[in-house]
Order: sequence, then C-alpha cells, then structure tokens
Amino acid sequence: MTSETSSQTEPSPVEADSGASQDAPPPTQGPESGLRDRLTQLQESLREDSKALSKLATTINGFASDRAFTDLGKAETVLARLESDLEERPDLAERAGPVLADLKAELEERRTALREKLAPELRTACEAAGLELRVVRREEPVELRIPPFAVEIDRKRGVAQVLFAKLPLGSGPATPAGILDAREKALRSLGGEFDAAAFFGACRTAWAAARGAGLCGQGDRVEINSFLPYLALQFQSKAFGEQPETSRYNGYGRARFAFDLMQLRRAGGLSRDGWRLNLGVATGTTASKKGRSLFVEDEQGNGEFKLTVFFTRTDSDS
Repeated sequence: MTSETSSQTEPSPVEADSGASQDAPPPTQGPESGLRDRLTQLQESLREDSKALSKLATTINGFASDRAFTDLGKAETVLARLESDLEERPDLAERAGPVLADLKAELEERRTALREKLAPELRTACEAAGLELRVVRREEPVELRIPPFAVEIDRKRGVAQVLFAKLPLGSGPATPAGILDAREKALRSLGGEFDAAAFFGACRTAWAAARGAGLCGQGDRVEINSFLPYLALQFQSKAFGEQPETSRYNGYGRARFAFDLMQLRRAGGLSRDGWRLNLGVATGTTASKKGRSLFVEDEQGNGEFKLTVFFTRTDSDS
C-alpha cells in the first residue's frame, strides 16, 4: 500500500520534464542580435553623414569653375549657404573652417581692391595699352568709356560689362586684366577688317529688298527691325546660300549694325555712288522701346536713338 501511494504522488521523470518545459521562459536571444542592432544604428548614422556630405559637396561645387569668383555676389551667396549647412553639423564645420576662413578673406580682399585699387590700376593698364579712359558716371553702376565701348562696373558683384549702342557685348571680372580682355573679345565679336564700300552696298541692297517686300512705312522708310534681317542675309557664306541651315548662319545683330555705321562714318561718311544712307530719329514712345529703336553712337558715346533706314539720291558724296 505504501508503494501504491508513493507511485501516485511522485511524477515520473517524463512527466517532470514535461511540466518543466511548459513553465520555463523562452530561450534568450544570442549575442549576435545586439550586434545587429548596433550595426543598423551605425548604418543609419553613416547614411545621415552621407546626405550631409553630399549636400555640402554640391554647394561647394559652386566654386569649381574659373568663373566662380568672377561674380562676388554669387560667391557670397554660396558662402552663406555653406555656413548655413555647417551650422547643422559642427563636426563638419571643424573640418571646413580653415578653408571657409580663407575664402572669406579672399572675397574681402577683392572687395577692397574694387574700392581702392581698380581705378588707378585700370588707368595705368589703359595708358600702357595706348587706350583712352574716361569716367562717365560715378554712381552705381559706375560707367567708364574705353573707346569705342562703354564699360559698366557693378562693384557689388565685382563684374564689368562691355557695351556698344547700349547693348551688352560681354562681361568679365572687374579687374584691369578682366576689363581689357572683355574689351578685346568685344572687338573681335564685331568682325575684322571693315570694308566701307561693301557695307554701304549691302545696306542699299537690303533696303531695296525690304521695300520690295512691302515693309516701308512713311515714304521709303523701313524700320530697323524690318531692315536688319535683309542686311544679315548680305553677309552669309556661299555654303549658307546652298543649304540655309542654322549651323551655317553668320549672326549679324543690332550692336554689329550700330558698330558698322560708326565705322562707315569714320571711313568717309554716309554718302557713296550718288546715294545717301539716312537714319530716321526715334521720337516719343518709339525711343523708349529698346527692342524697336537703336542707339547709334560714335566712339565717345555721343549719339541718339534711330528708328528707320532709307536712302536718297545725292549729287555728290559727303
């Protein structure tokens, strides 16, 4: 009887094991689980760093070209953007700090040169090149005359623009070398050796063609905007005549026409072969519409706005 009671109250080994397994907690995770979490955190951190570095690299790319420092206004805008980006990342700011300090110093040095050195250094450079220099306007934007061009200087941006007939021909850094280089490029863009007789003949042919197309207004006067396309055709190559495609077209714009008129006057006047080239003055609202009238000037910038072109007979050249 004792043995029966004992067998009923003591669980078998199998039963004991079964009960233990039901009541025990689940197995703990291995050490690699915590390592994976740390690696994931590191990955996210690196991704954030990558985004920040990519953003900075893109901003810094604004200084990659040679023209990056030409426009001081744009350079300072990029610098401000860099500083703003770095405020969010002090760790990166420490790396970039020395370079940004040198960049600030460079921009400030250029501004000082614009204020204090440009005028005397440009005058010296012009004298060395045998060029005249005259101050037309001292207020912003400063305007100079280095015949035959006007030069406007934006001291805030540090950029100089070369103009003729009040039309921009090119720009460059507001330094003596930059200004004289831009002037030289403008001269080249307006053609090489000038043939006064050929230009005069081309103008008369273009005027006749425009008249034939019914583009005359009052009398035989043709507005410059209607006249110029016909004049441009007179300066195209034989290849363009055979195949009139954009790639073969030689541009001839408003500034070029005004410049050639100046050269024609300088070469002996507006009368040849019994004809006189006349330019009708733009008055009232036509003078204020830059796209319609053209400022015809001499080397010193003296001139007026013209609206029309027409030819008249003359007994003698003048």
